[in-house]
Amino acid sequence: MNQTNFVIDGAQLDLNAKDANTFKGFGYLSCNNSSRLLLDYKWEHRDSYDQILQILFGGKHPLMRMLKVEMGDDANTSSGTEPATMRSAEETANVYRGAGFQLIADAKKIQPNLKTAILRWGEPGWLRKDWFNAKSADPDSNVPETAYEPMYQWYKQTIISAYEAYGYLINYIDPDRNETKHPMVKWIKWFADRLANDQSGFPNDFPVSDYQHIKIIAANQNYERDFGDLMIADQDLRERVEALGFHYNTDDGAKEPFTKLADEYHHEVWYSEGIAPMTMGKYRVRASNGDGIGGRQSGLDVANRLIKSYVKSHRSLYIFQPAVSAYYTGVNYSHKELINANRPWSGYYEVDNVGLQCMKHFTDFAKAGWEDEGAWRYLTSACDSQVGGTENLDHNRQAPSYMTLIAPDKSNYSVIFDNDSPEARTYQIKLANLQDTQDKPVFVWQSTGPKQAGDAYDSQIKQLRETITPSHGQLEVVVEPHAIVTATTLDLAGDREVVYHRLESPHSDHTLGIKSEDGVLYQDDFSYDGYPDNYLSSCGNTPRFTADQGGAFEVSQTANGNVMQQMITEKQRALDWEYSFAPNLTVGDDHWTDYQVAVSMKFDDQTAQNSPTGNYFGIGLREMTDVKGRLESAPYVFKVFTDGACELIKNDQIIALEHVDGLDTSATHLVMFAAEGNHLTATIDGQQVFDYTDTDNPSYSGRVKLGSGYYHTQINRVTVIKIKQSHLIERRVDDLDPAITYTGNWNHVCGLGNTKWNRTLSTAQADQSDTPGFEFEVDGTGFSLIGAQDVPSHLKLVVDGHVLDWNRAPQVGTDRTENTVVHGLPAGKHHVLIQVVGGTYTLDAIDFLK
Repeated sequence: MNQTNFVIDGAQLDLNAKDANTFKGFGYLSCNNSSRLLLDYKWEHRDSYDQILQILFGGKHPLMRMLKVEMGDDANTSSGTEPATMRSAEETANVYRGAGFQLIADAKKIQPNLKTAILRWGEPGWLRKDWFNAKSADPDSNVPETAYEPMYQWYKQTIISAYEAYGYLINYIDPDRNETKHPMVKWIKWFADRLANDQSGFPNDFPVSDYQHIKIIAANQNYERDFGDLMIADQDLRERVEALGFHYNTDDGAKEPFTKLADEYHHEVWYSEGIAPMTMGKYRVRASNGDGIGGRQSGLDVANRLIKSYVKSHRSLYIFQPAVSAYYTGVNYSHKELINANRPWSGYYEVDNVGLQCMKHFTDFAKAGWEDEGAWRYLTSACDSQVGGTENLDHNRQAPSYMTLIAPDKSNYSVIFDNDSPEARTYQIKLANLQDTQDKPVFVWQSTGPKQAGDAYDSQIKQLRETITPSHGQLEVVVEPHAIVTATTLDLAGDREVVYHRLESPHSDHTLGIKSEDGVLYQDDFSYDGYPDNYLSSCGNTPRFTADQGGAFEVSQTANGNVMQQMITEKQRALDWEYSFAPNLTVGDDHWTDYQVAVSMKFDDQTAQNSPTGNYFGIGLREMTDVKGRLESAPYVFKVFTDGACELIKNDQIIALEHVDGLDTSATHLVMFAAEGNHLTATIDGQQVFDYTDTDNPSYSGRVKLGSGYYHTQINRVTVIKIKQSHLIERRVDDLDPAITYTGNWNHVCGLGNTKWNRTLSTAQADQSDTPGFEFEVDGTGFSLIGAQDVPSHLKLVVDGHVLDWNRAPQVGTDRTENTVVHGLPAGKHHVLIQVVGGTYTLDAIDFLK
């Protein structure tokens, strides 16, 4: 029998460690474009925006106690581009750019005591030359001290701007680069001293003393843990750095420096960036591995990381990257979130109710925060995790894993148990030195997967399973397989914030433009008539529904009205985090199929060209996946250069070249690119440039991308028009959605890479004795089957009992592309049966066509 014995001994509670031992719960990291589309939710559907923030920051038991912002540099830092608050040493810092600082302000309206932190991820162009060696193997020696003051001023002016705009002061600063491999100890010390002694250059009524006491957090490394050893060895560094953090690793260093820093020196230690659950729980419960709501990178896995990171390295705060995925899916690291919010035109968002409640098993049953807030403490002697792994806790999963949190006056306690294994575990707990608390009844709350097929995915989430009365100072708690359990002395059965209820968007989803009577799916002339006068200024001049993947596209005023302009020249180009590509943005709905994009644009003919091919404008069609943040991530791209050269690109390969004679770069041009089925056409000012039919595994749906070189390219208007008689995707369902019923032998896998919808796939091999198949209902005129086909297969298609095709061969393609398209069905409801009659077939999602 799996049994673990431990003691909850009140005499072991350490109240002297202060914030090194307070349970801080969770934090929200806003970075690399991850919060971008929340700005559009705020203006288009304020109720959805407010509800998202309330779920995370609101109530009596707030989940998030920290909001951390990574200052952008106008280059892609993995999932998109975060704009820089300053683009020159002389520019007044603008914290309206990007979503992060505005997000803090709105979250603080809900939770005034919310803690905040900032650091940088790369350097904007005006700091590039002096900080170029920040990417070297010895940046502390190679970056000159003359570079320090300009960098300090970027931080300082940004903090001042946030205070003047929104009225709050940042609590923590990391002066170093995010995920540095070589911490700049000399620079950190210099910054800390400059911060503590700065008394000039502040606005009137600015809280200078509070500014001087902002805490230093360092070094936010990724996997590496040598900064802990540097802190142990350097007293001067310890005196200046009050909090430490590192990413994606639960364990301490070889000499356990972080544990020592917390226990002996009383420094805060954070899990300063970690994953959110990947693949929402509602899909995980259908996986073939039988893990229910558990498994690699599940809510149970992340909960285990919180427990293990405290046990192994005494980290008291776990920060999600991201908590809300408010970027378009398909970018790097897609499908890891507690809330998915990328449909701002409809106001629809999706909550991972399973993952969210796994985290609330901690914060609903203990007061999270800092010492001056009366936060609960970790009872270190009653915490343990022997689950295997340092990031993905994916072996020895049957081992004990538990955390005990206790009120500072010992009036109440809660124990969180995580069992992500197929075997139950029994815990025998002895209670000691808890005074009156020792005899309190204990309420056992449990979350696990559904008990029977057909039950709702969340039918067993956060249920009050039983109430136990301790007997002679002893308590027994059983934790079922693939479950998280909280045993608490808090009586919260009547607390509506604790008792589980499914959280859903107040709005249903719809395809952008599907309700348009004139066929216009999207149009923007950047004037924003009908919006409040402060619309553009309040969102940093960010164009509606756009998401930068390189450079910075903002609305600018010209003598002829507003235009969308690319703001970053080669001279202003950032010192990248790792890599980034030329300026480009994504806009629109991945439910679009056949459409035409018309862009009225003007080249920048003033900025000196750095290469004959550097100044261009491009349109991309049917973008679904954009891991690298490139214009050419779209399967089809039309590019026109200032010398008149034109390229037609498919899957990053030039497939056709043409030339437009006499192209006037000082004039405004109408560039058009259209796709209808597998037929592509491109024109400039009405002159046809390309007419191409794609007969080699075409792509049929996706968003629009626009891109240029590092020039001030101006766009006057963008119009996306549905091509007549074409079909739009009304709805997309994942392969593990309950709308699909499977028969035969299928392998359903989750937690896969970010180019799969929801990181799931379902695969079957033809079997004559038990033919694998799947069924679904469609209300429309057709459907598409999505999924990369690595090997040939054959399908039997049956619609409403009639065989449509006995032996359809799905096209071999890449992730997120259609392998089988059926349209032309009579409008209405249809029952569809698909059977795998040859080879091995993979399903990722199904699109319903209207």
